[in-house]
Amino acid sequence: MDKSFLAAGFALALHPASAMAQDAPAAAPAPAAAACYVEVTKLMAEPPTGIGDLGAAIRELDVKLRPQVEEVNALKAEIARLEARQSEGQGAQTGGGGATEGFGDEAPRPAAEAAPAIDPTAQRLERAQAELEAKQNQLKLDYAEQQRALVGPVQARVSERAQAFATERGCGELKMARAPDLAALTTAGSQNVTGEFVTWYLANPSS
Repeated sequence: MDKSFLAAGFALALHPASAMAQDAPAAAPAPAAAACYVEVTKLMAEPPTGIGDLGAAIRELDVKLRPQVEEVNALKAEIARLEARQSEGQGAQTGGGGATEGFGDEAPRPAAEAAPAIDPTAQRLERAQAELEAKQNQLKLDYAEQQRALVGPVQARVSERAQAFATERGCGELKMARAPDLAALTTAGSQNVTGEFVTWYLANPSS
């Protein structure tokens, strides 16, 4: 199962920790807190490099959906074989024809030859394509349901813990960053706090 969906769904910007003090009395402007980011792909590794929770949720999701994924892949392989067989048959028919020698009009073909023979390969190809579409649609529905049930709670828990870490660390905002985001974040001066967050997360288990 492709794991990139987790990074895409989890790359959210957390609210600045300073926003919690909006009702405090007015005071002299404080220096802007640093922006921070955490690399989501590293969080999916096992401890001590990552937090482990995300990787475990992904593996559980993969186990749940693996049978359906294998059925889809098997149908795709069968369709590819059927299409290749069909192409070979059409090529043989095209190459086997030749010009008719003689004079006058061709003799009419027997009635039995007027209707094309039923092609079992084409019939099976049509059924396989319909089965593939149905299984892919069902897989999308089941994927969304299992993602909400298995991965969603983990994402919510990690996001909540990241908020607490951002407050303690003094990050103006903390972003969960995907690989394509890293260059822009670094250029903007954001601090990579992945290692710090992992250490803090493992040392401060949620209640």
